Amino acid sequence: MTDPSGSLTTANSVDAAGWRPVQPGLSWNAQFPDLRDYAGVAWYKVSFVAPQFSQARRALLHFGAVDYFSEVFVNGKPVGQHEGGYTPFSFDVTEAVRPGANQVLVRVVDPPMNEAENRARFPKWMYNEIPHGKQNWYVQTGGIWQPVSLEFRPSVYIERVHVTPQVNGDFKIEVRLAGSRGNAAHAIPLDVFVRDESGHADFHQTLQVGSGPEQTVTGHINSPRLWSPDHPVLYSVEIALAGSEGETVYDRFGFRSFEARNGMLYLNGEPFYMRAALDQDFYPEGVYTPPSERYVREMMRRGKRLGLNMLRCHIKVPDPLYLRAADEVGMLVWYEIPSWNDAHHFAPVAAERGEQIFAAMVDRDWNHPSIVIQSVINEAWGSDLKQQDQRAWLRAAFERAKQLTAPLGRVIDDNSACCENFHIKSDLADFHQYYSIPDNSDKWDKWTADFASRPKWIFSPFGDAKPTGREPLIVSEFGNWGLPKLPQEWPWWYGRDFEGREVTRPAGVLGRFQDFRLDHIFNSFDSLAEESQWHQFLSLKHEIEDIRSHSAIQGYVITEFTDINWEANGLMDMWRQPKVYATELAHIQQADAVLGQFARHNFQSGENVELDVKFSHYGENDLRGAWVTWFTDSGASGRYQYQHAIQRGDVTALQHISFPAAAVEKPQRQRVHLEVRGPDGALLAENHYDYFVFPNRSTVNRGVLKFHDPARHLKELGQSLLAAGYSTGTADTPDAHTVMLAARYDAQVEAQINQGGRVVLLIDSIDALPAGTSLKVAAHDGSDLDGNWVTNFNWVRANAAPFDAVAFGRLLGLESASVVPHYIIQGVAPHDYDDVLSGVFYGWLNQNAALAVQMNAGKGKLLATTFRFDAYGKDPYATQLLDSILRYAASPGFMPRLNVVLDKVKE
Repeated sequence: MTDPSGSLTTANSVDAAGWRPVQPGLSWNAQFPDLRDYAGVAWYKVSFVAPQFSQARRALLHFGAVDYFSEVFVNGKPVGQHEGGYTPFSFDVTEAVRPGANQVLVRVVDPPMNEAENRARFPKWMYNEIPHGKQNWYVQTGGIWQPVSLEFRPSVYIERVHVTPQVNGDFKIEVRLAGSRGNAAHAIPLDVFVRDESGHADFHQTLQVGSGPEQTVTGHINSPRLWSPDHPVLYSVEIALAGSEGETVYDRFGFRSFEARNGMLYLNGEPFYMRAALDQDFYPEGVYTPPSERYVREMMRRGKRLGLNMLRCHIKVPDPLYLRAADEVGMLVWYEIPSWNDAHHFAPVAAERGEQIFAAMVDRDWNHPSIVIQSVINEAWGSDLKQQDQRAWLRAAFERAKQLTAPLGRVIDDNSACCENFHIKSDLADFHQYYSIPDNSDKWDKWTADFASRPKWIFSPFGDAKPTGREPLIVSEFGNWGLPKLPQEWPWWYGRDFEGREVTRPAGVLGRFQDFRLDHIFNSFDSLAEESQWHQFLSLKHEIEDIRSHSAIQGYVITEFTDINWEANGLMDMWRQPKVYATELAHIQQADAVLGQFARHNFQSGENVELDVKFSHYGENDLRGAWVTWFTDSGASGRYQYQHAIQRGDVTALQHISFPAAAVEKPQRQRVHLEVRGPDGALLAENHYDYFVFPNRSTVNRGVLKFHDPARHLKELGQSLLAAGYSTGTADTPDAHTVMLAARYDAQVEAQINQGGRVVLLIDSIDALPAGTSLKVAAHDGSDLDGNWVTNFNWVRANAAPFDAVAFGRLLGLESASVVPHYIIQGVAPHDYDDVLSGVFYGWLNQNAALAVQMNAGKGKLLATTFRFDAYGKDPYATQLLDSILRYAASPGFMPRLNVVLDKVKE
């Protein structure tokens, strides 16, 4: 029952109106559409019948997690309260429970995001000072979101079991007892078993428990089987209290080590390459609550089939079943304190709450071999690292985390850094970076090369950092979008976005698909979605392989494992269905990877295609004597034997590949395949790379152009056009029969238009069009339009001039890297999009704009485009595209229907 005024009490709440049935362990936001965004006070009640026991029992009321502040009452008596929304708590309610009918009331406060309301009603718990992770990004989780249980335990019971194993077989078991011994003077026998996978007892010891609550057992197992992703071997520990009131507690653990040293990661003493994905750990129906352990196990198995060996559970403490599934499946886990805000507001009380959660995470999850890394903060959220006191806190928090987890040997990350923030002291030197590919592929390549050099900007510039220079380098966030195919029933969260930002909005996507004439280009939305997923894969392939080509970088974390509501950059969709490229992605996400790198992607027939080949070796195979084979679609091939050993944990250059591009009559996508096989013929690694071949282009008389560039916006293009066979006439005299090429609309362009002439405008500035026109030029950089956060998809009309001459698909890939625009053209009305020859959309078909648009202007015709042609004459794609645009602009087929009024140019 909700209590919006917060005025109800235990006395008047039971009989108040508004109670509704509730499913235990699921937040009110997930269960009730009308409470999706409810924040404030709510009440839970449940009745139960307690048996009459013949011997003393303790009654324990256990909560898995309640967000955020809880007060618990049994039969009207307060039994305890708890603050914090992610970790478990229990109350001994023995004195409040009676044989027969009983009632439990729980009052929960989940503070609202609205600061004014928050401060007025719950000033003790300001939303931006309580750990809540990314609930404000997607949807809130309020109330009881993990299971609740009432347990009747012996008068002395086992409260906690911690197992600390070592890979040499040594282990320590710490047992905490709780309850009351009463007047008993005799010792209680405590049996401790360690069993292998088959249930065989590898260890057994009996203790006589005295009055102390803490009991410690040490032991050894000869040659234990080690836990790893490939062999997730779990041992069980069985603790039995003897006697008529006895009980037995079971748990599982694994023998496993994980280290960060000498610039590398080591799993069980062997070099380990991190192939991870960011997991927001939200679910389609349950929000924070997973449907079942079976569901999570299958989700993780699919992740492993994608080639992943780790999930970074992002600023959330997962349900314990998540970790049980990871232990069983063999998925490593990196998890983090939920952030208290995603800005830089710091408060000591917020930091204290965060560290309390960290301690509770360690206590709850001590025995899980899957957990190897824990973070304190993410991207400096909740802190301002420009402030000395907050940097000092972060360093101290790192030290406390190291001390707390020292027996387990967990790797601690102080701040998973991004942008302008940095590390202070950390076991990892990780960093986040997002770039749209292919638009910013060159920036990505330069950034990774810089990062691999271990630059100073990774750590604090204020002189208080403590780097060792041996922290493993990890690219811990990067990624691109690929839209999911739409379900038959639209989920409730399709109507939501991020903070009202249009670029993130799924709602109305099918309307935009039709309104902006994308249905004329793609057969269906699902066809568009599938092509966007392949675009996502090609972007990820470029990024992953660039990362792996640097031997200094020891792993990566893809953003992200699954789509989450409006955010569509998952490797799987929100329903945990892998995207179309799953098999292809798995080929490159292996311990051993063969990598190819082109200096360029476009070639003319007969040109040498050059491919540098490297081998990233983290697998167990000995590469000495391996056979490296390559072959192309056009019939070129080669094979050689590698006679040297390749050090495990390194990247080694193999033989350079060179072959002539095939003769083609029209542009073709071609592919070179790489295989590495052992001396016995077993496949060790495989990969393939697309390159693009264009027909030879002879220098002929290509006709006359009016080239108009008084401000030299087009730089050397005029000379390149002359070299290509164009004749460039003066722009001083308007001529309706000759196409004018210009960079901005000025008096000469206006005169050409007024004479009924034709103009191709190569826009490279925001003021290239007259100020009063309905069309506006906007820059990519400096806003969401750069596509680095919500991916931009550049599309072309692949079956129509002028792009049919160079189109390899409807969405542009790396073949277009040299021409990708720095500007977009806004203001074309949806009903005029048939005259948009090339365009762009962002995410869920938002922010639609033109990259090439044709129009009637006065008596003339204008084709305006923001594609860049600096590489004309050097890059075959750029060259052939501009030639095709100029041919089209001069042809009878250049017949725009869009009419645009361009303001008269002021002299």
